[in-house]
Amino acid sequence: MSKELGTFRGPGKKSDTCPYASLIMLSLLSEIPAYHDSGTAKSLAFGLLSLWERSLEVHPYMFYMGTDFRKLKAPALWYDVVSVADVLSRFDYVWSDARFREMTAIIRNKMREGGLFVPESVYLKFKGWDFGQKKQPSLYLTYLCRRILGRDPE
Repeated sequence: MSKELGTFRGPGKKSDTCPYASLIMLSLLSEIPAYHDSGTAKSLAFGLLSLWERSLEVHPYMFYMGTDFRKLKAPALWYDVVSVADVLSRFDYVWSDARFREMTAIIRNKMREGGLFVPESVYLKFKGWDFGQKKQPSLYLTYLCRRILGRDPE
C-alpha cells in the first residue's frame, strides 16, 4: 500500500475478478500451447462470457458491457466487443456457446456493403488513422472483425 492512497484500493469488491486483467491473461494463455486449453483458460473464457450474460446487472471494477462496449472500435487494446471477441475467438470451445454467438452476431450485423466495417467509437489519440474516424469504412477494423468471424470452426 502506498502512503498517499492510505486504505483506498479502487472500485469493486476485493473478491471480484478484474475483467480487463482476465482478458489480458486469457490473451496470453491463448499464445502458449501448454496453457491454451487449460482449466485456467477455460475459467477465464467462461468468466468473461458470464459477464456478457449478466451485463445488465454485474459490472466488476466498473467494467461495463453496455452500449459503449458494443460499439466497434480499434485498435483492439481495451475492454470492448472487438477486443473481447478477438481473444475469445481463439478458443474453439467458445464458438458453440450461445453467449459468444450473440457477441459475434453483434459484430456480424454491423458489417457493411463489401464486408467492410465502420468505427462507431474512436480513441482520439488515433484520429489520424483510418480507424480514428466514424464516417468511412476502416480497413484495419475490417481486418480485426473479419479475423474474428473467420475463426469460426463451422
